[in-house]
Amino acid sequence: MSHVATPGVRDVPASPVPASTRPSRAGKLLAWLAHAIPNLIVFALLAAVAWWGHHSDWKMPSLHADTAAVEDDWCSEHLVPESQCVECNADLMPKPKPKCFCKLHGVAECVICNPELAQSKGPAVLPKYDTAAAIPLLKRRENNSLSTVHLGRVQFASDEAVEKVGLDVDIVGEQPMTEVITANGEVSFDPTSVAHLSSKAGGSVMIVNKRIGDEVKAGDVLALVDAAAVGQAKSELLQSIVQLQLRKAHYDRITRASAALPGRSILEAEATMKEAEINLVSARQALTNLGFTLPSELEKQDAKAFAEELHYLGVPKEHREATASNNLLPIRAPFAGVLLENEVVAGEVIDSTDKLFTIADASRLWLALNVRQEDGAHIRPGQRVEFATDDGMQHAAGTINWISPTVDEKSRTLQVRVMLEERSDALRDKAYGTGRIIIRHEEQAIVVPLTAIQATSDGNLIFIRDRGYFEPGGYKVFHVRQVRLGAKTDTHVELLAGALPGEVVATKGSNVLLSQLLRSSLGAGCGCHQE
Repeated sequence: MSHVATPGVRDVPASPVPASTRPSRAGKLLAWLAHAIPNLIVFALLAAVAWWGHHSDWKMPSLHADTAAVEDDWCSEHLVPESQCVECNADLMPKPKPKCFCKLHGVAECVICNPELAQSKGPAVLPKYDTAAAIPLLKRRENNSLSTVHLGRVQFASDEAVEKVGLDVDIVGEQPMTEVITANGEVSFDPTSVAHLSSKAGGSVMIVNKRIGDEVKAGDVLALVDAAAVGQAKSELLQSIVQLQLRKAHYDRITRASAALPGRSILEAEATMKEAEINLVSARQALTNLGFTLPSELEKQDAKAFAEELHYLGVPKEHREATASNNLLPIRAPFAGVLLENEVVAGEVIDSTDKLFTIADASRLWLALNVRQEDGAHIRPGQRVEFATDDGMQHAAGTINWISPTVDEKSRTLQVRVMLEERSDALRDKAYGTGRIIIRHEEQAIVVPLTAIQATSDGNLIFIRDRGYFEPGGYKVFHVRQVRLGAKTDTHVELLAGALPGEVVATKGSNVLLSQLLRSSLGAGCGCHQE
């Protein structure tokens, strides 16, 4: 490029660069190394990893020197070290000789019939009642006699493993238990102690003495009815008394003078006297049918004096001044009770077919239970029943005294009648509730918490802790037991077979044991034996 001179300006020569500021060859080398060394280190590490992977088959080294040995000693089927697995190494904890399925109690390895199988510390404690006799009293779930699940055992590697799954245990205990059949029921008055009263003759109601809810005693007058039939019956009775007295006197005179009179006269006098006697009996019966009570030997009564007595026959003294009628018919309570219904008022004209009062003996109540058809085979007369109303406030008890021979075609239930013996004063007619028919009661029933029971397709199971669980060198093992269930409460269930008092049973978390048991029974095999 040519240089063009500028007029008036001198050319200034360029300043030379100092030698000290120019990069040296050594500096350039150091700068190159500073950039290249990190890359070289990365490539070196990659090469080392590739070399290690090629020679180690890309397996990570263990963090502990003995980890590889632990992995080689692990039973993947039972989740414990292989060297301690009692299922894979039968010699560690030999199983007793298998027992035949117990037909009496319906379980395998029955500890009741074979108490040596019990996992309690001391001597085995047998049931204090006949559990075998209780089993057929109700329909119970049966165990599969061909099942082999009970032969398994569930083992833990350590106490920490048990705690980790949240497993709780409890002691198989004894407590009172009652086995019942429940049925809905309704309380009602004893039909034999409920009276629907009406007048024995039509007429007009004069007085009503009682109101609904009043308590009455046997013989109390509930009302007075002015009935013409009563006056007529009284009049006929008085006439028959007078007639009989006259004809009897005539017959007596004739018999005394029988020597002077023909026999025919005596027979006629006797016939008329007998006729008068029949009339008296008929008149007396008419009043008796109306509810009146008459004295004996009416023929000896003074007719005039008896007429005054007959005028107010059956009428209480406090009502005699209220009326002079000779037709008063009292309506009386046949027994002590409570007046439930009153269908009449004073002045009303009634007929003998009209229902006027209803009285019930409130102390006599029946309970009608509707028992399910399938439960009918388990009930019988004499069984005790406990009843509680739906609100739980009233209670009563009694015994079964009648079982219907037929099943209701609509509800398919069997009606059972219970005569209540003990009841609350607040218990009312038509009250609804639940009856508990007592099938049996045991004071020392063998029980476990409900959470201990696990169900499979082959029956019910529990898990019993081995007696050597805490002993030095002992194994953390739970044994599997088939069980038969009995009575239940909200928290416990009776075991009719499968465990003995004093044994320790798994409760909360026992479902984990069942899962491990079923997992092991699939036959996956022990991982330590696989090549």
